[in-house]
Amino acid sequence: MKTAGIVMLPYIMIIIMISVPEPGQYNKDGLSIESVLESRDTYGKNEMTPPKRIPVWKQYLDKYQDPIIRILLIAVTLSAIVAILEGNSLIDTIGIALAVILSTSIAFITEFRSNREFDALNAMRDDTAVKVIRDRKPTTVPLRDIVVGDMILLEAGDMVPADGFLIQASDVETDESAFTGESEPVGKVENDTVLKGSYITAGRAVLIATAVGNATKMGVIAASLIEGTRPDTPLQVKLKALAHLISKFGYVMAGLIITLVLVQELILGVSPDSPLELLRILLQACMFAVVIIVVSVPEGLPVSVTVSLALTMRKMTRAKSLVRRLIACETIGSVTVVCTDKTGTLTMNQMEVAASSIEVPVDMRDIPENSAEWISLNAAVNSTAELDHHNGRMITVGNSTEAALLRWLHRAGIKYQEIRKAYPLIHQDFFNSRKKQMSSTFSCGPRTFILVKGAPEIIAAQCSPVPDLSHIRDLAGRAMRTLAFAHGEILSPGSEPAYLTWDGYVGIRDEVRPDVPDAVQTCKDAGITVKMVTGDSAETAAAIARETGILGSGRIITGPEFRELTDEQRKDIAGEIQVLARSEPHDKLLLVKALQSSGEVVAVTGDGTNDAPALRNADVGLAMGIAGTEVAREASDIILLDDSFPTIKQAIWWGRALYENIQRFLIFQLTINIAAALLTFIAPLLGYAPPFTIIQLLWINIVMDSLAALALCSEAPHPALMNRHPIPRSASVITPYMTQSILITAGIYIIAGIAALFFGLPFMNTPEEQASAFFAGFVIAQVWNGINCRGINGVMPPLFKGNPVFFGVMGLIVVIQILIIQFGGSIFGTVPLSLFQWIVIGCGTLPVLLIWPVLRFLNCIFNQERACT
Repeated sequence: MKTAGIVMLPYIMIIIMISVPEPGQYNKDGLSIESVLESRDTYGKNEMTPPKRIPVWKQYLDKYQDPIIRILLIAVTLSAIVAILEGNSLIDTIGIALAVILSTSIAFITEFRSNREFDALNAMRDDTAVKVIRDRKPTTVPLRDIVVGDMILLEAGDMVPADGFLIQASDVETDESAFTGESEPVGKVENDTVLKGSYITAGRAVLIATAVGNATKMGVIAASLIEGTRPDTPLQVKLKALAHLISKFGYVMAGLIITLVLVQELILGVSPDSPLELLRILLQACMFAVVIIVVSVPEGLPVSVTVSLALTMRKMTRAKSLVRRLIACETIGSVTVVCTDKTGTLTMNQMEVAASSIEVPVDMRDIPENSAEWISLNAAVNSTAELDHHNGRMITVGNSTEAALLRWLHRAGIKYQEIRKAYPLIHQDFFNSRKKQMSSTFSCGPRTFILVKGAPEIIAAQCSPVPDLSHIRDLAGRAMRTLAFAHGEILSPGSEPAYLTWDGYVGIRDEVRPDVPDAVQTCKDAGITVKMVTGDSAETAAAIARETGILGSGRIITGPEFRELTDEQRKDIAGEIQVLARSEPHDKLLLVKALQSSGEVVAVTGDGTNDAPALRNADVGLAMGIAGTEVAREASDIILLDDSFPTIKQAIWWGRALYENIQRFLIFQLTINIAAALLTFIAPLLGYAPPFTIIQLLWINIVMDSLAALALCSEAPHPALMNRHPIPRSASVITPYMTQSILITAGIYIIAGIAALFFGLPFMNTPEEQASAFFAGFVIAQVWNGINCRGINGVMPPLFKGNPVFFGVMGLIVVIQILIIQFGGSIFGTVPLSLFQWIVIGCGTLPVLLIWPVLRFLNCIFNQERACT
């Protein structure tokens, strides 16, 4: 507490000196413990209720809205009805139901855990210490414990913890960009209001809290953002179309099998002699239809998608992208346009000296003798900023421009604290937006000097001779904030120097992150357009956009110009815009809507409270985890934990890998389903018994598919993913190459299966061994095909590198299949096979590995897609 008292001594002096403008409005001694409790009971805690979320039970039930899940639910219902009427086991029904529950539960639990991580991120901010006066004593309390009536002590760098008005303001400026979108600081005087979530950028102030928590302006905005439904993502659209196609196939096959059974029983067979016999025939037909639907519908697809999303989500979180909405993992991979902020995302969010009229700062003793020493002295003492070393990090306190000068000195090995002790100040006149300069007066022996720094044109006008400012104008064109230095000698107390002596200048700017240009180029190579949206001037924005590679031959437009256009005009020029300067948060929303109306899949970054509508309406909202407000993060789909643009590039890379993994599984799954469904239909049509029992189909369609989903959906991303253009929103998830592979492979399975039924399998001596070998061969053939499916669209990863999970899972499938054949006879209807017979099955199915190389070779010859890649 002693340390806190020393730190807060300037504030205590302010408190003692203030005069109460309206007696009774506040207590200059601060609140007492009793008053704090009373205020909290009356006005509540300083915690915002997050936007209304969908109840947990409804979140879970919403997972059953997936079209594939709905088809499976129908299959579960039909299967259960038929099993009960037939008096058969419900094991196949239970298996399908377990697949549905597994898929929906994984999705629900994954999103629930993500929301818990998000809440923990917000809770960390609620623990931020705030300086207050209570019972006439300076102390610190957590941000959540601030109450109405609290006397809060603020200085440069502090976030305003509650709405209120200033009872004391000493050269105060605030950053209100979270509410206004304006990047320039706003000057504040006594009795002015400030809002929770804004920042003090200069000066010191005392604030009386008048609203906390939900009653603040930020709280009101947050409360209005009721979580609701969003447009379907590209993947959801594609899966709905696929589900419609699959259901049609299943219904057509079910209709055919019912017709087949009825024809065989009622027309070609003996006519039923009783209504009960007729009912038995109809139930048999329905049972076959249910089997066909179960075989046709990819039960493993929901599990595959969910497992892929969950795995990708965890990997993206480790890569600094906290995913709040599971499906956003895939949507980010479909993005065609990224609308990004400048500060903190493209840049370091820390002002640094990037150019100067002197080579390096110089330490001095006594009266400076040259320009380098005068500039160094000016940078050290003519300042209100501080550098605080905490946990091995250098934290800046105060004005960002002045802090940049102190870091400049620090890099040169100059300790500004020692200089300040050696040159104590007599008077200091703070910077404000009207004067555009700051001055400090000090004595050195019998002589008194004034140090001045500020806008070059203002300082130059006071100097003799007047300096040439052409070099400084060049710096301004490079997005630098220029600052000039001068000094003068005060010859008599109370007087002003007749003129100042020009010492030089520095160029300060928020440097571009070194990895941003490469990340932007990678996005361009991937067919993704990057647009900068910033509140800075067009000149500054253009300089940064050129340096990052965003600005080429495209268009620069300002927010006011963009707002004046009609919706149709905005839609027409949105694609041409590369930089939107002098923009407000609402301009970002207008740009998002204009791009979406042109069919673009848009990702947008935001950190301010007023960015929430744009984040909510974008296909993917990317909030800043460090600089972002609670409202912005709540409205987002993904939180960038490091506020960095390259993290967006990584998220896109993972999203594309996810989409490709889902395609891998679809090839695998649909090949099995088509082959099994048609074999189940054709065999009875040709007079043979069904090739698979119900329990065998259950293993093929659920257990094996779920394991295969885990195997194929764990494939690592590869660099080539960022060398192709985004997949259009209207494109099918099944590409022509995939269709060709599915139909040809399934066709080979069907022909081979019918041949095996007609001619029999070699070295299988009994009908039971024939049936067991047929079942085993079908599964082993799928394992070989799983290796083929790694090579999506003809691009085959290294055979034994990159995905050990795949080979582990496929090996497990083979082991389970052997155990089923050897020991599962009573359940699966199989008989044990000899080692030689197993070798025959393995070698006989091995040629499946040749199917895809032949397809790639043929496609390479005919130059289709990317088969030669």
